[in-house]
Amino acid sequence: MASLSRDQVDQLLNKLSTDDAFRELLTNDPAAALRSIGAPVELAACFAKTKGLASKETIRRSAETLQGQLTGKLQFNVHGLALD
Repeated sequence: MASLSRDQVDQLLNKLSTDDAFRELLTNDPAAALRSIGAPVELAACFAKTKGLASKETIRRSAETLQGQLTGKLQFNVHGLALD
């Protein structure tokens, strides 16, 4: 399974906490969003079932925890980014 580098995770979290266009792209076309930050498009499936994203402020406040969850292999929907 593909993984995200620390830099890619930083970019992802930064964009999710600041960039409305990126948030919409990740929800509608995860592969394109991941490609835009240089991340492996194989990880798009991890985000494919996302119905909505946590608020930008929630992602900002949770960035350190999310960094740990996202660094390494993604084999499931990441808790904290998506609304359940």
